[in-house]
Amino acid sequence: MKPILTLIIILCAFCAQAQTFIGTMTVDSYTRKNVTVKLQTSSSSETCSITLYDVKFSWLMPVTVDVTIKPVTKKNGQIKGNNIVPTNDGKRYEKYTVRQLKGTVSNTKLQFSCQMGSKRLSYEGKKK
Repeated sequence: MKPILTLIIILCAFCAQAQTFIGTMTVDSYTRKNVTVKLQTSSSSETCSITLYDVKFSWLMPVTVDVTIKPVTKKNGQIKGNNIVPTNDGKRYEKYTVRQLKGTVSNTKLQFSCQMGSKRLSYEGKKK
């Protein structure tokens, strides 16, 4: 019985590694509210991935997309990264390489900004 209990505890620890936030994303002068972002921390707790769900990067974009930025360094509530190629459905988008990503994460808030290709992106959200 003990091995099963140990396995359950380990699995629960991995589940707790994901945090979901809802907030406002701004890309240059375009602002989109109620954007859901998932921050998934790696098992080592030193890196994470950031996934933005159902986002548009301008008024002209006809559809929404899910974008993942990884790996992002995470240490003591600070997140940062540079030269990260974002993905959508497994496809890499070098044109939108993420540079100068900086931000903070806590149990209640996520805030970050970065250069995404030629666009300046910022996000601020609260835990969902």
